Amino acid sequence: MRPSCILLLGTLTIGISPKANAICGLDDAATEMVRLVNNPDVRADLNQKLAGVGCTACHLAPFGGPRNAFGTAVNTLLSLKDREDSFRQRDAGRRIASIPLDPSLPGSPTLGDLFQNGRLPVQPFTSDPDPLPHAPPAESQNLTVEDAIRLVRETHAKSPWEILQLSRTHELSPPAAAALAEFRGEMLILGLKNLTADVASALSTAKAATVWLHSVTSLSPEVAASLAKMPPKLVLTGLTELDSIPLAEKLVSSPRALSFPYLKSISPEIAAVLAGSTKSLTLAGLTSVPSDVQEKLALTVGTLYLPNLASIESTPIAAKLTSGSVVLPKLERLSAEHAALLPGAKGVASFFGGIILPLAVITPEVAAAFAPDPNAPTAPFFNLTLVGTGPVSDEAFKALLKSRANLILPNLETLSPTQKQILSDASTEQKSQPALPALASLSLPGAKALDSLILAEKSVASGSNGTLFAPVNRSVLSISDEVAAALGALPDTVRKLSDGSETILPNGYLSFPSLTSLPPETLRLLLRKRWLDISLPSLDNISPETIRCLARNTFRLTLGITSLPESSADAFAQTPTDQSMGGGFIVLPRLRNLSPQAARILVDSLNRGVDDLGHTRTSKSPKLYLGGDLGSSGSGFQTLDPEVATELARYHGFLSINGLDDLPDASAAALSSFAGTALSLSGPAVEKLSQPAAAYLSRIPGTLQLPLKDLDSGPLAEKFAQQNTWTLFALETISTDAAIALSRYKYFFGLRKLRILDSPDLARRYVSDESSGGITLPMLESITPETAAIIATSNKPLFLGLSVIDSTEIASALAKSRQSVELPRLRAATPEVMHILTASGKIKLSDEPPFLLSSHSN
Repeated sequence: MRPSCILLLGTLTIGISPKANAICGLDDAATEMVRLVNNPDVRADLNQKLAGVGCTACHLAPFGGPRNAFGTAVNTLLSLKDREDSFRQRDAGRRIASIPLDPSLPGSPTLGDLFQNGRLPVQPFTSDPDPLPHAPPAESQNLTVEDAIRLVRETHAKSPWEILQLSRTHELSPPAAAALAEFRGEMLILGLKNLTADVASALSTAKAATVWLHSVTSLSPEVAASLAKMPPKLVLTGLTELDSIPLAEKLVSSPRALSFPYLKSISPEIAAVLAGSTKSLTLAGLTSVPSDVQEKLALTVGTLYLPNLASIESTPIAAKLTSGSVVLPKLERLSAEHAALLPGAKGVASFFGGIILPLAVITPEVAAAFAPDPNAPTAPFFNLTLVGTGPVSDEAFKALLKSRANLILPNLETLSPTQKQILSDASTEQKSQPALPALASLSLPGAKALDSLILAEKSVASGSNGTLFAPVNRSVLSISDEVAAALGALPDTVRKLSDGSETILPNGYLSFPSLTSLPPETLRLLLRKRWLDISLPSLDNISPETIRCLARNTFRLTLGITSLPESSADAFAQTPTDQSMGGGFIVLPRLRNLSPQAARILVDSLNRGVDDLGHTRTSKSPKLYLGGDLGSSGSGFQTLDPEVATELARYHGFLSINGLDDLPDASAAALSSFAGTALSLSGPAVEKLSQPAAAYLSRIPGTLQLPLKDLDSGPLAEKFAQQNTWTLFALETISTDAAIALSRYKYFFGLRKLRILDSPDLARRYVSDESSGGITLPMLESITPETAAIIATSNKPLFLGLSVIDSTEIASALAKSRQSVELPRLRAATPEVMHILTASGKIKLSDEPPFLLSSHSN
């Protein structure tokens, strides 16, 4: 086989993304849970895990689909309308931290306990999960009638629409429940375990919009009947039993997706009611489901997920399970007839969908059923993940290769010699007869040893620019010399220039996230060519000479070193910085220990001058990222020592210091003389700066990038206003003087995450902005009548995230808008406000009617 055919490399990306987000956009709930972790080492590990799990922070599968227990809780508090509201997402993460993972288990840890122990609530079917941490029984917090009355009064006093949460109250008296029933808003009674008939009767008169009882696992018929009559929306995510048809009807009336992670069994009658859900229905607790229950569930109106189903009893239920991604990792048997339906499931050919089955159910007949119809050779590819270690027969494996599957075997570390030969023969046949249908692609992300050329060949793909790439080899711990030699023999990219001449450019992404050692011979073989990107984020204890070899053979180098000794500090000096290749990058995401002496040597070795062009500054020094897993909060430098800051301030290029928990004023003062092109700081310490730190940083001559959430410094706002690059994408609040200064910014005004608009100057700046599109403020919580009237004069449509409007002045101002006003997240308003909004003809509201507040709230 030709060496040029193979390449197991990293994902094809240009530049460095500061954060790996989940597709649904609600991932700030999970990152907030990480931020709450006390141990910095655990936080760092969780940040790395979170960046690699895709959607499985909230879902059972990497591509989304049915939610896990954490995702069910997130979905209770948030909707896709909240995907741009990071503040609300962070608040949801803090609230969810205190609820039990499984309320039916006596020693269940809370979701927060999982994160504190370094665990993510990822799916259990892709690996052998560690035992759950045991939590000692939590003491119940007694809530008297007086306590309940005071809690309702104090919560109402904060605003006309709030969330009342009780996480550690396991029991309620009927009078206390009656007092809580007077609350108007979202009521989360998450710790209540014992629900008596008298308490249920008191809660049945609740005036809240939603009542969430997470820890209630079973209900008597009398209690169920009372809850079914409750006016507000009812959420019972902890149920293990559901026997009441009226209660089931009440739960199905929710406009949200339904998920019951712990429901163990249901009758055909209950199944028929749940099938009426118009959104997705997930019953993760059901395993052995009788045929009469499956018959009813097959009639589900929305998407149906049964992720722990053991057997499919009929074609109708098999067909219904293809209404979305197919997630059946616990299936014990599968017929060829039913298997043939799965490749046609909705979305399984896209990035957002797929099929997950146990490898053990793949018989030769089932595998053959996945093959495309000979009369339809252009059938689309589909994503197929087969979990477990099988076994799978050689005949079944051969048939799988003839399918049009993107085949992932996450739990296999290698194939048998016979299967490798089958793979090689099929590949040879395909090359000799190009007219044959394409073979399935194959990935073994759990492989710990990269020692097979044929497996390497099967993971090859070509980018539009000729660069070869493949999925990240996240588990590989060793590389054989044979494979390393083949990788090192790959050709470079040949680019034709405008004058007809050719230039040779490095290509290829060499990414091994788990590799902890790199023997000299392996290194020599790999580096017989230059690479566009080399990423080894777990490689720590390496010699200066190894660093030098790696640095001079790639434009972008990521290493997992946690400390940089003086002997290695100048080892990056030969990093190339060809601007046509995006410049050079040195990324040290795990770096936490850096002495002033090592910092001085590092800076001196990389400084290559600065050109001040007036409107911008350029440098041939590589971009330098230190600490923090590329910008994620809660990892990296605990603090930036002033002496280290003094040395780093001399750097000529782009400098990023990530994960700062603390930024002393003295360190900010040292950075004020920063000599480079741009300075980027991230982490909790720089989300809101002290007044002295803000004043110091405002003095740097280059571009300043900060993920500020709160800006209350006039000098710093003036600094940002003078830059030609907008960097305040995370800004949520701004003081009056800072708003006046920032309003002078001349370019695109990308302030989308603002929560409070009370500055007339800022409102006029939104109106005067010449960029296309409307005024979009999806996180907006508060607006004044004056600023509402100003933005209503805009010739652009308005999109406002206001969740509560109790002011007729604000409603009247918005109703006079020149263009349409979308209020998709409006959850509560007074009757007078609703009359103004609905009569205007300009206001677009959500399909879900807002909760009506008392008129006296105005």
